[in-house]
Amino acid sequence: MKSNKTFLWGCLIFLVAFIAACVLGFIFTFGSAVPKSAKIPTNAWLYLNPSAMISDYNEIEDVKFFSVTSFSVQEINSKIIAAAKDKRIKGLLIEPKMIMTNYPALGEMSLAIETFQKSGKPIVAFGENFSQADYLLASCADKIYMEPSASAGLALQGVSANMMFYKEMLDKLGIKMHILQSGAYKGAGEPYSQMELSKGTKDNIDAALQGIYNHLLTFVAKNRKLDPAEVKDIFENRDDFFLTANKAKDLKLIDYAMGRDEMLSNLGLSEDNFIKIGSYSPSSPKSKDSKIAVVYLNGNITPSTNYEFSSQNYISSTKVKKICKQIRDDKDVKAVVLRINSPGGSALESELIYQQLIKLKKDYPLVISMGGTAASGGYYISCAGDYIIADPGTLTGSIGVIGLIPETVGLGKKIGVRSQTIKYGKFAGAFNLFESYDSALIESLKRNSTGTYNEFQQRVMSCRNITPEQIESVAEGRIFNAEDALENNLIDEIGTLDKAINKAASLAKVTTYSSTNYPKKASLMEVLKESNLLNVKEQIQISNTPELQMEKYLKQISPTGEWLYLMPLKLD
Repeated sequence: MKSNKTFLWGCLIFLVAFIAACVLGFIFTFGSAVPKSAKIPTNAWLYLNPSAMISDYNEIEDVKFFSVTSFSVQEINSKIIAAAKDKRIKGLLIEPKMIMTNYPALGEMSLAIETFQKSGKPIVAFGENFSQADYLLASCADKIYMEPSASAGLALQGVSANMMFYKEMLDKLGIKMHILQSGAYKGAGEPYSQMELSKGTKDNIDAALQGIYNHLLTFVAKNRKLDPAEVKDIFENRDDFFLTANKAKDLKLIDYAMGRDEMLSNLGLSEDNFIKIGSYSPSSPKSKDSKIAVVYLNGNITPSTNYEFSSQNYISSTKVKKICKQIRDDKDVKAVVLRINSPGGSALESELIYQQLIKLKKDYPLVISMGGTAASGGYYISCAGDYIIADPGTLTGSIGVIGLIPETVGLGKKIGVRSQTIKYGKFAGAFNLFESYDSALIESLKRNSTGTYNEFQQRVMSCRNITPEQIESVAEGRIFNAEDALENNLIDEIGTLDKAINKAASLAKVTTYSSTNYPKKASLMEVLKESNLLNVKEQIQISNTPELQMEKYLKQISPTGEWLYLMPLKLD
């Protein structure tokens, strides 16, 4: 039996390795080489057709094969701004399809489109089925066209945040969740201990979302030259979820109920006039001697033993340390801007990143630019900055600590699993899932949580000049929109990434400068060298028993196995 199992393992590993080698061979042969830029046609229009997820920044160099390319906000903006000055480009067509991104990212793209608009070139947008994010981007155009079919539609939902509650399910399964929380409004543990949000947490989230909602209404009103009250009425009092083109036109949300072919005919254009933004390669602007480094830190804060490019949506101290070295190696860098978009994560890793940034601040002015979310651990690392600027659509704060420890004695009884530990030492075998936790352990962890929370508060008090008497009014896990964060001295100003870059240049006392992005993009070969893709045996883990599968799942509830500075919600 053992020899058969070994043989099957060997066959499986060989098969996976063979497939990986074939795929990698194809990529290196056909995908690594980026094709030459497309020829600019006569009467050319730049064609912006984003879809799916749009990240702030891509850390990996473009690999173009199967005609699949995902562009970041930074790449899109740089090309739109370049096209504004390119005499070969006569206009811009925006045709978004189910894009997913945050409000600050949409705001940054709207500024690039505004720059294009100032060149005097026309901008039109077209859509068949506009999602809310699609429409917000399309609203930046001079004119909006929409497919008139009854099956087409425009959906404007508003702003929401959803939380799922698992207490009833856990009770039925026999799982007890110990919530170790410091901060009365740190709601990340409530889904495991309650049936609904506590009043304090609900009121806090409601107040934060209200500011984001008002920003959304103002954004649409400004772009469509409407009164915010009119826009609010559309969001809150219309009869139908989907607006047809004719109804959207009556409400002044679009300009023309017209099919795409008719639109092109009226504009005197054909498909041959368009150059896709992915194929457009403008000439690079001449780099100025002084540079402002713009560092994109996006995703959850989590420990890492090495710098894994494949996990570009995570932030670790190892990653930040490498970026800091890259910055110091460039003698032309005079100041640094951190573009942070993170809901937080590991408390310890947040502290280690904070220490790296404090060292960096000794050599360069350090300005923070907050993206969609810079909360909990994201706010913790922001405290290292000399100056903090939050986008109007930012959620921040969430100063608190959370730890979740599942206890599955009840589950074990239901499925016939018993656990017995023989130990020497007070805390030996402390975290056996299928045994009741010692009360001394829980009390100890509560003290650890309080100590971690106190350190977080101390960082905020020190960096933001907030007194011990004032800290509780902004801490306790409360989240804030940008306006409330400014009022409570958690940030210095509300503004865009460009404003943060200008502020950094001002602190560095440079007037002529260019920006340069970090982390430096890695090639596909570098990604593979630092990944475990070919270490197939480590990637394949088979758990044969339900108990092991359940234990593995429960341990993932607290992904880092340590205290978390983590915001409890995701904004929709």
